[in-house]
Amino acid sequence: MADRTPPVISPTAEIAPKLEFLIRETGGMEDAPAGTFKVKVFHTAAFPWEEVFKLLLYRGYKVQVTAHKADLFVEATT
Repeated sequence: MADRTPPVISPTAEIAPKLEFLIRETGGMEDAPAGTFKVKVFHTAAFPWEEVFKLLLYRGYKVQVTAHKADLFVEATT
């Protein structure tokens, strides 16, 4: 049976730099209240969905994908 334990991630590590590194030019960070993240998706086919979700979900964030007109956003709150 496969081990379903998430990989060990330092809870004190900064998430914003890692998130910016992952999304690169496929998305952009939007202004959001402290402790939350809002990422605008520029290229849906190239966006690293799995890696972004893992980064946020393993740190205890609630993740939502929302649409505003033709734009998609990944929003993460604690």
